[in-house]
Amino acid sequence: MAKNQTPLTFALLAMALGCLSLGALTLRAEAGATALGAGSTQLPQFLAMMEQDLPLPLSVQGRRVLLENCEMALQATSPLALRFATDAQQAMVGPFCRALSEEVVAAAPTDAYAWLVLAMSQIRSGETDEASRSIVWSGLTGRNESWIAQQRFDLVQDHYAEISPAARAVGDADTVLLVPSSRGAVVARRYVLDEAFRQRAEQLIEAQPEDVQRRFVSLIRRQL
Repeated sequence: MAKNQTPLTFALLAMALGCLSLGALTLRAEAGATALGAGSTQLPQFLAMMEQDLPLPLSVQGRRVLLENCEMALQATSPLALRFATDAQQAMVGPFCRALSEEVVAAAPTDAYAWLVLAMSQIRSGETDEASRSIVWSGLTGRNESWIAQQRFDLVQDHYAEISPAARAVGDADTVLLVPSSRGAVVARRYVLDEAFRQRAEQLIEAQPEDVQRRFVSLIRRQL
């Protein structure tokens, strides 16, 4: 009887060790993401973390930190820290951030910010159809979150000619949402600098209540 139990015992021990190893990796990923923080000064640590094969942090906070670093790294104007990264690290940014955001939206389909970061990574790789769908999902799941709308607005306007009509409509809705908010200066700045956007913005704002129109004019004057 003892002989028959030996293989089972070893199998159970192996499973236990596997669970412990996975748990240690998860804790390491969680601790690393939490300690990392976000911001341009944290990008070197983020780039180094990308090279480690760690599981997705379980907490919302841990995932958000990684997504924030991805968003910064994927911006059209690369942060200074990214310009000093190795060629290998720069090449890893797009695939890493895409895989990360895909994992997050698979685990939390209503995470509008993760959909936005996924769209940014898809734009980076030239997949505009996929990016358009991700922008639409970001708009559907985070329609009234102005901090996400601000980043989504910039992404849509930067790639307006390339994305689908549905994705453009998300950018139009973000324009209308942002103008009366504390982030309205972002729209006014774009209006001053981007002639193509200027024509679209005028049509959108003219359809808004008079107080919103007055606010927009005031925001534009501050940019001049």
